[in-house]
Amino acid sequence: MKHTLTLIFSLICFLNIAQETLEGIILTKEGDQDIPLTGASIFWLGTKVGTTSDQNGQFNLMFQKSINQLVISFIGFKSDTIEIKNKNRITHFLISSESQTLDEVTLTQRRKAIQKSYLEVQNIISVNSAELLKAACCNLSESFETNPSIDVNFSDALTGTKQIKMLGLTSPYLLITEENIPMVRGASQAFGLTFTPGTWIESIQITKGSGSVINGFESIAGQINTEIKKPFSDVPLFINLFNSANGRQELNLQGNKKWNDKLSTSLFLHGNQRTQSMDQNGDNFLDVPISNQINFLNRWQYTDPDNGWVGFGSIRWMNDEKQLGTVGYIPNTDRNSNSIWGSEIRTERLDFSLKLGYVFPEIPYQTFGFQSAYSSHNQEAYYGTRIYEIKHESFYGNLLFN
Repeated sequence: MKHTLTLIFSLICFLNIAQETLEGIILTKEGDQDIPLTGASIFWLGTKVGTTSDQNGQFNLMFQKSINQLVISFIGFKSDTIEIKNKNRITHFLISSESQTLDEVTLTQRRKAIQKSYLEVQNIISVNSAELLKAACCNLSESFETNPSIDVNFSDALTGTKQIKMLGLTSPYLLITEENIPMVRGASQAFGLTFTPGTWIESIQITKGSGSVINGFESIAGQINTEIKKPFSDVPLFINLFNSANGRQELNLQGNKKWNDKLSTSLFLHGNQRTQSMDQNGDNFLDVPISNQINFLNRWQYTDPDNGWVGFGSIRWMNDEKQLGTVGYIPNTDRNSNSIWGSEIRTERLDFSLKLGYVFPEIPYQTFGFQSAYSSHNQEAYYGTRIYEIKHESFYGNLLFN
């Protein structure tokens, strides 16, 4: 009799629990098919009483008489709150939230002016334009004053020539390139670093140690590569004026024109002069040469990413004049004099370059490129009574396939 009463009591409790349970199924529409959602969250609003749907989208939840709001949610779908009036089985469809616009998340990082690449095998340091702004650099030779990786010293006091050292070796053992085309070599070895104005430079890459022979054979101690501002990314107009207390004036004028989505061009004009004689140490010789330079560059950029083509073409003309020697030296009257020493250096240089690259659309890791450059360097100079003239023409070509 005792066991019979216990069984009857258990059945009554089970029936009461079954009556207090809410059942249902959670689905979504994909075309004409009803797809059950596994793992959807179902809970009573404002409570912690809830459950999740099984692999068939079905659920069982304790019915709450005091609450008639049921919240149904699932990742990637719009959450719904429905009203429950009785314990009848429910069937509910959730709508995908793909059409919803999510809040924007912006990640920002402040790039350092000097960055070291940890992905390259070589020891490469990248210097961007922010680092160049730290020093009042007027040309490439003065752009390393804030960089401890490179030592820049005057090779002699008369000409004001600056010499670069890396790993204890001087510039003949360094490869100096402009957009991976050899720039300072041959006749331009002495003054070549002063032929690139600082405002033209976009960034500098410094490789310490032996560099790649793809760009040249001189990189025994290191390589310095200069990137010039690109027509596609340059500002439409840039004007810069500079004047110093020691008599140096400088003008930089840069313009950019985008003809269409694929073709753009840039014009660079640079002029500088130093008219004031300086002799602060009182040795009766100029501390820095009296100089005058005009520099012109025209660049063209063609980019066709749909077909995989990119090309750069440029023409550059430069005329540089320097006077050095004794303070008060007048070239027209004192040249070849044995009583007063002086020198003049006149350099005229013409450069052409063409770069062409192609990326195979079907095989993006397969590329080929062609680089070519022509330069004509004409220098007329005399040092006291000794004449030193240079005429140097060179052509560079490089065909690459990767």
